Amino acid sequence: MADETKSHETLKEKFDDFKADIDEHKAEHQDKDAWKDVDRAAKHEVKSDVDLDKAAANVDKAVEREEEAQKG
Repeated sequence: MADETKSHETLKEKFDDFKADIDEHKAEHQDKDAWKDVDRAAKHEVKSDVDLDKAAANVDKAVEREEEAQKG
């Protein structure tokens, strides 16, 4: 019986090691996914800034046209 208990403990240890490897692998993927999300957010923020700049430029053009229309 002692051999069976030892064998069972060995299998449990192997399982625990395997589970730890899987957990580590998942953690690595989650870390990569988090960095991808950060990168996407940064790109989105840059795009938003560009869109805001374009909108501001369009407002400036509209104001200039309105002023020209009032003068003319």
